[in-house]
Amino acid sequence: MTEPLRAELPAPTQMLGGTSVYRIVWKLNTDVLIGYCWCGESHEDIDPIAMWEWLLAHPDTHPTGGAR
Repeated sequence: MTEPLRAELPAPTQMLGGTSVYRIVWKLNTDVLIGYCWCGESHEDIDPIAMWEWLLAHPDTHPTGGAR
C-alpha cells in the first residue's frame, strides 16, 4: 500500500464574509491546528479545545470590542 501524496498548502486566501466565520485547518504531517479568525488573524495550537477557546474569545480582543 502506498502512502497518499501530500503537499503543503498555503493559508486560505478567501473566506466567507461576516463577523462570525472561523476556519481551522491541520498543518499537514503534524498535529498542529491553525485557526483563522474572521479578522484574518491566525493562531496555532495542538489542542482542539484550546484552539476553539482562542477563536471564540479572540473577537473580544479586537479594537472594535468584538461586536458580532
